[in-house]
Amino acid sequence: MDKTLEEAQPIEQAGFRKNCSTTEHLQAVNLLLQKAREYRFSIFMAFIDYEKAFDSVECVAIWNAAQRQGVHPKLVKLLQKIYEEASSRIQVGRAQVPIEVQRGVRQGDTISPKLFNAALEETFKELSWEDRGLNINGRRLSNLRFADNIVLIAESEEELQQLVAEQQEASRRSGLKINREKTKTMAAEEAHILLDGEPIEQVPSFIYLGQAIQTRRDPSKEIGRRISSGWNVFRKYGPFLSSASVQMRLKRRLFNQCILPAMLYGCETWATTKEARKKLAVAQRRMERRMAGVRLIDKRSNAWLRGVTKLKDVTETANRRKWSFAWKMTNANVEKWHTRIEAWRSPTTRPQGRPATRWIDDFAKKLGTKNWQRSARLEAHSSWCNLGV
Repeated sequence: MDKTLEEAQPIEQAGFRKNCSTTEHLQAVNLLLQKAREYRFSIFMAFIDYEKAFDSVECVAIWNAAQRQGVHPKLVKLLQKIYEEASSRIQVGRAQVPIEVQRGVRQGDTISPKLFNAALEETFKELSWEDRGLNINGRRLSNLRFADNIVLIAESEEELQQLVAEQQEASRRSGLKINREKTKTMAAEEAHILLDGEPIEQVPSFIYLGQAIQTRRDPSKEIGRRISSGWNVFRKYGPFLSSASVQMRLKRRLFNQCILPAMLYGCETWATTKEARKKLAVAQRRMERRMAGVRLIDKRSNAWLRGVTKLKDVTETANRRKWSFAWKMTNANVEKWHTRIEAWRSPTTRPQGRPATRWIDDFAKKLGTKNWQRSARLEAHSSWCNLGV
């Protein structure tokens, strides 16, 4: 059943799927905004938020979706039987009152995310949006999904309004309700999108799948968020990391496994500047000084400090992860939206002048050519990643 439901999902859905990650959708959205800025074309987005999506979806919608997507009828009946007997209890005084559960998927069950995705996919099939959204090399992109995290994509304000209205109506039939307060729109120009007659807030920046997505290019905001996230983890384990009695190898393991991932989440999608990389390096050195028990006035060199801590360098690790992601993009057997968007050339003309830093600039600078994909196909994964360090 798990395999059957997996095969029924389109490339727009990346949530709870094998060989899919948040990085792919983050890359797709970032590339769209980057190209929109560079080639000066309009793009309108709506970040949809459902109210308690996994607890609200109708069970009938789940069973119908499972049957339509090829799950054996006996397995569907078995699931129905399990859900029919599901109940919860609430404490009223000294008595426990049972409550029959009639909607939602069971939390903690490994098949629950797949069932939710199946129901959501049937909702999108009803919409028939084959001719909506941006034309990316002959195929339309109208939405990206990571489970219930949905972004709608349109070429105009009017089209986005239609997408939101149709999405709302189709969602209601499955028991899902869009939360207007948490749903946001984003566009380079002013847009007035309504939901139930009330305006949806338009924002210049939105936290999508854990990363700050912005209409205007400002890498410092996301870099600042990553540094703050790293410091939050560092302070959580501050007494351990700053203790002189703790061996450095244990501190190093904690840093590499907990703090470094927090600082570098989504780094595969970054189009970083020299200033942004410097901020990351400075933050790491501050942490290293605390771990080594030295201060600035001690005038220890960076080389001495790294010799003591032996930590992974944050900027080198970020580069290696980005180059690894690029290699996998180029050599993947299945073409996904982030790969298609990267290869897409907008029909509009780029204005004169030097463009802002782009995602591909790191590869072009290191390799001396814009055709980095050819090099990625020729190089082995390990040797390719070493080129970026």
